Amino acid sequence: MDVVALRKATPSLPGLAHFNAASSGLLSSEVVEALQFHLGEEIRTSPHAAGLAAAEAIENARDEIAWLIGATAPEISFMSSNSEGWNLAVLSLPRLRPGDRVLVGGGEWGGNILALAQECAAAGARLERIPELPDGRMDLSGLEEMMDDRLRLIAVTWIGAHLGHAVPVERIGRLARAAGVPFVVDAAQAVGVLPIDVNRIGCDILTAPGRKGLRGPKGSGFLFVREGALEQLVPRPMNLRAASLVAGEVVQRRDGGRFEASEYAPALRLGLGAAVRLANQLGAIAIEARVLERTARLRAALAEVPGLVLRETGAAESHITTFHMPEITPAQVQLALAGREVTITTVNTSYAPFSTVPMPQGSVCRASVSYLTDDAEITRLAEALCEIVTEHAKA
Repeated sequence: MDVVALRKATPSLPGLAHFNAASSGLLSSEVVEALQFHLGEEIRTSPHAAGLAAAEAIENARDEIAWLIGATAPEISFMSSNSEGWNLAVLSLPRLRPGDRVLVGGGEWGGNILALAQECAAAGARLERIPELPDGRMDLSGLEEMMDDRLRLIAVTWIGAHLGHAVPVERIGRLARAAGVPFVVDAAQAVGVLPIDVNRIGCDILTAPGRKGLRGPKGSGFLFVREGALEQLVPRPMNLRAASLVAGEVVQRRDGGRFEASEYAPALRLGLGAAVRLANQLGAIAIEARVLERTARLRAALAEVPGLVLRETGAAESHITTFHMPEITPAQVQLALAGREVTITTVNTSYAPFSTVPMPQGSVCRASVSYLTDDAEITRLAEALCEIVTEHAKA
């Protein structure tokens, strides 16, 4: 991987030391060009005409997404965000009934939990948390003990937004398949970071955004629904792309178009296609190796900062590192770093309300790398944190 060339092909670099890839990646030149070209065509002709002209390129983008995750093109739907795809697919599953059980991981995204809690409350079903180990990793033995004939759904967030550990999705998939239970994976923080093969995972539904690890545009994403699971899902509400009326009966599409909006922004889909194409060219294994090495390097540097407490243990499993500084609030740390043109973010308990890993100050700092992150940026972050500690001690 030629990181120097990739950085040169990133318009925002050099500039800020970007440690917020888990919120949004930095757009590549390829993505910017795809966006700008299509918008130029909308100006030159008309939005409708430009959209028609882009139809083939958009389908090529669907093929790229399918290749990225080991799916087929008819199993892929374009979405405007990860949350849109997750909610649309999960709320299209058969209705829950009284006494049904739904299991989620401790690191499940807070928005997903809200949606499931609402559905369970309306149906008289139970939403339950899969046990966690003290370090925040999933307790698979606990999951096995929770499996029974009342279980109707297992939903996990592969990499939580609050902690850098990864859920063992393939092992969960085997348990779900053996029990005949639908399995949903929120891959918001995994796509573009870890290799994804939906057949190895065995999931029925997988969702992802374009704006994070893939470095695509905000307002883009995709949904995977396994072909064998498609007929079980009935989107609500319908539109003229999702279905048609035949002899007075609603007939749904038999591919991913069943979930897509009839009105969309072609530029965003083309930008997403450019981002996925770059990821496919680089290769998922090479990306993972680079990202995990960068994460390990970052954690080693942060471990030398006086008073800083790292929350992850063991080998790096993702691009996310979280930490806190007992004498300085996370918001103060973020603000002080921003003044030095270094970006991180803070996350609070709402990101993963079922997690048992404590946040001593109600929130923590999150630094997330990408394959673009270089040694100079890591040093810059660590030195800036040391300066902040010194300034706080003098204040």
